[in-house]
Amino acid sequence: MLKRAFFALSILLTLFSPTGSTNVSANKEREIEILRDDFWVPHIFARTLEDAAFASGYVQAEDRLEELLKNYRKAEGTMAEVFGPEWLRHDYIQRVWKHAAISREKYMSVSPKMRACMEAFQDGVKQFMKEHPEKVPKWAPELHPSQIVALGRYIIWGWPLGEANGDLRRAGIEPDPTEYRGSNQMLLAPEKTAMKAPIAVIDPHLSWYGEFRFYELRIYADDFEVSGVSILGLPFPSLGHSRFCSVAMTTGGPDTSDIFEEEIHPRNASQYKYEGGWREIDERKEVIKVLDGGQVVNKEVLIEYTNHGPIVAHKDGKAYSMAIPYQDEVGLADQIYEMYQARNLEEMKAALSKLQLMGQNIMVATVQGDIYYVRNGRVPVRPKGCDPSKPMPGSDSSCLWKGIHPFTDLVQLANPPQGYMQNNNVSPFAMMKDSPLRAEKYLPYIYNSQNDPGHQRAVMTLEQLDAAKKVTIEQAIDLAFSNQVHGAELWQARLKTAWEKVPDNAKTEDGQKVYELIQRWNGRSDVDSWNALSYYAFKTGFVDPAIGRSAAIPDSVSDEDFYKAVERGAAWLKSTFGKVEVPYGQYFRVGREGGKTYPVGGGTLREAGMATPRAIGFRKVGNEMVGNIGQTSTQVVIMTKPPQSFTVLPLGESDDKDGGHWDDQAEKLFSKNKMKPSYFLDRKELMRHVIRTKVLRRP
Repeated sequence: MLKRAFFALSILLTLFSPTGSTNVSANKEREIEILRDDFWVPHIFARTLEDAAFASGYVQAEDRLEELLKNYRKAEGTMAEVFGPEWLRHDYIQRVWKHAAISREKYMSVSPKMRACMEAFQDGVKQFMKEHPEKVPKWAPELHPSQIVALGRYIIWGWPLGEANGDLRRAGIEPDPTEYRGSNQMLLAPEKTAMKAPIAVIDPHLSWYGEFRFYELRIYADDFEVSGVSILGLPFPSLGHSRFCSVAMTTGGPDTSDIFEEEIHPRNASQYKYEGGWREIDERKEVIKVLDGGQVVNKEVLIEYTNHGPIVAHKDGKAYSMAIPYQDEVGLADQIYEMYQARNLEEMKAALSKLQLMGQNIMVATVQGDIYYVRNGRVPVRPKGCDPSKPMPGSDSSCLWKGIHPFTDLVQLANPPQGYMQNNNVSPFAMMKDSPLRAEKYLPYIYNSQNDPGHQRAVMTLEQLDAAKKVTIEQAIDLAFSNQVHGAELWQARLKTAWEKVPDNAKTEDGQKVYELIQRWNGRSDVDSWNALSYYAFKTGFVDPAIGRSAAIPDSVSDEDFYKAVERGAAWLKSTFGKVEVPYGQYFRVGREGGKTYPVGGGTLREAGMATPRAIGFRKVGNEMVGNIGQTSTQVVIMTKPPQSFTVLPLGESDDKDGGHWDDQAEKLFSKNKMKPSYFLDRKELMRHVIRTKVLRRP
């Protein structure tokens, strides 16, 4: 009896001894905590970056597993095997650029740190798949970490591809279409804000479906503290902010890619001329699996290369090769990591100088108070006398690239006296009033634009930023969601002149109502505005659609054209809605495909020349126009110490239709011009909004 009592006491002493306590603590250190806030955004707390990457893989798989796996198939060019012949061309293009092959071959050149994170990320995906086999599609590819490198290449490729395609068009060759990619970004210097700290607006405009549907998360792991959005299948955010810096990007940049015109041997199509002799075209055969008629068949394709790159077109006995300077690059993940490790502007510039990102307008704000812009890209040095805006001669070395321009050659600017910058896909000339960044100061292919004043969306934002004073958080959010239509007052005045010339007996009652609604309009496409939809009906009522699409008033438009456009607009409103007093948001909506829709304001209505800074593209679904592209993941960041930030997605974080977060942001935030706080580095406030806590351990 005494022996048993002594034995039990020994066990208790062991359990509560310092050694026992250390073991419990060691176990705790290996735990990864994931807190989900009330919009299901994961906040990951981990001891190491590798642990955080594991959790990132797990939560992405939990929320959007199928889309994640599709992204890897898209990058590697294996979509047709599962989704049919319509993906054959897509897969062919990825094979041409060898994303999968180069990523496998050069995987070991990625830093050990990032390789460890990539492997941990995919371990997290696999862990979720192991726990939930019922959620794993039958077509799931075998996972290997080089897919992450391939996906990074695939994501950036559309931009240099689009630049080179422009050269083809200028040669009269129509290339494969590339999707429109636009965005907004704004910076306000401390002297322009109420908080005396920079404000950044990060506002990419991409498709709400597919590979550019961003995933939102926060990560805290050792000294890596980041809030932002990631491409599904990549471990860490690419747009967002750290404790020290914010990062925004928009389409536009230097000319990074070229087309070379090749002379083909007149009697031997497998040879091309170079330096006075004939070289053999390098031919490579690829087998692409294609699901066709219920069976997977092998399609053999031939890919041809010259010393300049792959042959992408033929015309009039000539071949056209495409040269992209990112062809052999695999350092994107390392650069992104370094960018979010930067503690000040100089360290951020050092990270950007790796030149792994595609041609973009990049804006940075820092907690030290800096605002900064660079027209970024990996830009080849072209010899004098060569014009890279069109196909260059490939039959000799006269236009062969001479290296890559250093980062210091790029268009850039820090802390302008205007106290603000914006680049809503415009020339650097149009970023601010009296911009010092003028085309004549730079090589044409470095500037890659003209001294253009900018389009409707950008001009509106420029005027708003120029007038801004002591901007608050709420006002910054209003800037991101601005529904103001630039130049509408000119159409209102011209319409007034035309309408007053029309005899009263020629005007219909509905036409008069629509005219009066237009004249009383404040120029804002607000969700409840009858006036905004009347203006839209008027602009789309012109017999010549080109008139309605114009933001400026064409000189050729007559008074009668204006009068008839109002009457046609009134007739359309009456026939479509049964009345002419219809709120804008009854017609323009947001919501997920197959779900409910919600009224929304603003948007890019090309058919009516109505582009607001708030960019949303719509498509007709039944009797509604439903958003499917535009503001993809809007963030407003105040660079205080630590930063405060606010975010919104246009749909929802999760693909679980019954989970409550499928379209909750569309309903509760996006449609109402609202954003949610990120609770960045504010765990106390975050805990008030946590709806689920999950603890993971890496096996």
